Amino acid sequence: MKKESLNPALIRAVYSSYRNQRRILNDLNIKMSTASSEDEWISVFKERSDTLRVAYDVNTETGALISNVLFSDNKLTYEYAEAFFHEDCKNASDSERDVFISCNTLEKLAVFYRERHDLLRLIPILNDLGKLYSATVKMYYDENYIKALNCFREVLDYKGNYNIIPEISVRKLFFEAYYNLCCVLPIMETKYTITASEALDYLLEVLSFYNSPLVQRIDGGNEDIRLSVELIKQNWLWIEYRIDSADPETKSAFIKVAHSVYDDSVKAFDNDVTKIPVSTILSYQHALILEGSTSYIDAVNYMMDFYYKRRAVEPPLSSASKMNLDDFYFETKIPIAMIKWLDKIDILSEMCGSMRKKLMNELNSYYITLSEHGIFSHLIYESACEWCFFAINYISGAQEKEDFITEMLINRQPLTFFDAYLSSDLAALITESLYLHQPILLNSVENCLKNFKRPAGRLDVIRFIRKCALFHDVGLNRLCSIKGIQYRALDETERYVLRKHTELGAELFTGELSIYREPVLGHHKYYDQTDGYPENVDMSNSPLRIVCDILAICDALNAGTDSIGRCYKEPKDFSIVLSELITFSGTRYNTNLVNLFLDDMELSCKVDSLISNNRLKTYYDYHVRYYEKISNIKHQEDHYEFHS
Repeated sequence: MKKESLNPALIRAVYSSYRNQRRILNDLNIKMSTASSEDEWISVFKERSDTLRVAYDVNTETGALISNVLFSDNKLTYEYAEAFFHEDCKNASDSERDVFISCNTLEKLAVFYRERHDLLRLIPILNDLGKLYSATVKMYYDENYIKALNCFREVLDYKGNYNIIPEISVRKLFFEAYYNLCCVLPIMETKYTITASEALDYLLEVLSFYNSPLVQRIDGGNEDIRLSVELIKQNWLWIEYRIDSADPETKSAFIKVAHSVYDDSVKAFDNDVTKIPVSTILSYQHALILEGSTSYIDAVNYMMDFYYKRRAVEPPLSSASKMNLDDFYFETKIPIAMIKWLDKIDILSEMCGSMRKKLMNELNSYYITLSEHGIFSHLIYESACEWCFFAINYISGAQEKEDFITEMLINRQPLTFFDAYLSSDLAALITESLYLHQPILLNSVENCLKNFKRPAGRLDVIRFIRKCALFHDVGLNRLCSIKGIQYRALDETERYVLRKHTELGAELFTGELSIYREPVLGHHKYYDQTDGYPENVDMSNSPLRIVCDILAICDALNAGTDSIGRCYKEPKDFSIVLSELITFSGTRYNTNLVNLFLDDMELSCKVDSLISNNRLKTYYDYHVRYYEKISNIKHQEDHYEFHS
């Protein structure tokens, strides 16, 4: 791109280019998933890689220009502010938003328009900024929860100006702010999360505001506004899973609202309960439980019947249909809610176990069906991750749990899929070489396996370390909104969040799987423990320290030579990466492992072939293996054993 100074026209061009890049990359992702031959798949993958690299170079240059305006001490001019407002607020769709960049941009714009008391600009900016902060909270950046809360509260600070705001689209944002305060923020899991009682206060406040003379005089007959308020009432009921621990007043209000919304829905859909929204049907049954009109077991039986009746009417992802949001929530929310209710039943454990197993198999099958239809999105990735971290607690047996993680998480996350399997193969090669040259270094691993009552022979150790490598970056799948941004440099906040992946991944490995916890948690610590992350972790005395060291080497080899998956740097030859390993031997990397590549030329040749010459062919083999596994487990109805 020709270097030039930033101007409003160029701002528009930058945003247009960025949106176009997203569309092109999405199209290429679809082409990859439908490629009919190895040559076609590799060709599309290379095209995607080249596109990412060009996009990264362009965005790096234009990003620097934008940063010079947004993050300098100089105040924005009106022309610049208007250009940014139209491109990053008015014309931006949620699917095209680059979350952290937009946060920074809108923060600057909020200051500009707040000083001018320009509510037609400020209210949309604050509303969008609150939603963007909420999105970062879902990426485990909890610190932004309070910022989101304050943005929506500030929007409401201006509701006294309702009668002087000429645009209905801006007036509707008061109700959107209430929606976020009532329905979105209360169900987020952070240490700052507002209580169900506070959410009720906001619900009562929005109902009072809507019925006030101020609103009724202007928009009393507006159907969009009325429907917005009804949607708030309906979706406030998503606090259903928190209601058991709420105070009596909030429980009483929950029961009343649940009955009201349910009755309205029954009338609206002519008594066809299969069309009633998921939140409504769940909350109504829970309200019946709270008031003593039914029991958990009866509620579960009713919901199971509802679940299969609706599926009979609208099969999940039939060939003539595509996924819509209502269907997605129906398929994913009901099984989880039912499983939680089953946990509260102290009798009929065998029947409850059978029902739980059936629900879990249904949800597993649904995620597989999404993959078979080539349907991918951040929402699906995030939902699959949450499901996996939830469901693992109900699976009995270490092997079954490992298979579940592999099939339902590793193989369902294209962003980390290739790296996971390549690291696994690299780790196996290094471990095999260790057994040939320095087997004593693996004694602690063998002892650790024995302590966990696992087989500890040579092949068992290799399989274990291979599995550690497969799992080591599983926490990145919980950060797919950041991990997926490969077409620009990450900012400092994003890098901070991304480093949380070791701790987020380690949370999955408890109980029988805790043998994997330390390698997942500590693989980014330096060999001498002086640097790396997490900062508060020290692997010096861990019996699995050698596994962490192997994974560190695998990461370095994988990332350093990657010419197709990482557009943010130029790939290096294997020999150059090896020289870097030697340079940092004894500090960042385990000297014994680095020396393996000098003493075992067969290892070096195999590794070089895997990560350099045959990388694309290897990726295609992984891709084929992925879809074969989907096909294989599709028909295994009793693949996992569940606790009763």
